[in-house]
Amino acid sequence: MHQIWKVSPLGRYGVLALIPLLGAFTWLGWANVFVSLLASLGALVSWFRFAFRPSVVLTDTEVIVRNPNGSQHVSLRDVAKVEPGYGGLTITTSTGERVVAWAVQKSNLATWTGRHTRADEVAASIIAASRSRAVTR
Repeated sequence: MHQIWKVSPLGRYGVLALIPLLGAFTWLGWANVFVSLLASLGALVSWFRFAFRPSVVLTDTEVIVRNPNGSQHVSLRDVAKVEPGYGGLTITTSTGERVVAWAVQKSNLATWTGRHTRADEVAASIIAASRSRAVTR
């Protein structure tokens, strides 16, 4: 078993439309082409890093969480709880450590209305794999 979840297409490309707006606002604020291009370039690099790097990888033995700032490995036998939320999936280990996966998020609106989302499915998959791993030990 090997599953990978990444940022949704809307999360990847929806934000891309904001980069020209950032360039326009910096042009209006400073009236400087260099500053406007620099801000747009910085936004483009940040967009690429935040849209394409984050992922959650579920293997037979662990969950690998890749965020823009680094990666963390959590053994399936250490997973105690997985909760989807606005900031991402929060994986709590048996020792109380918390690892947040940015790639899969659940909107506050979905939480308030009780709607089942992709984040709930990912959380359920990780919990099922963790329980399966505990049984086979």
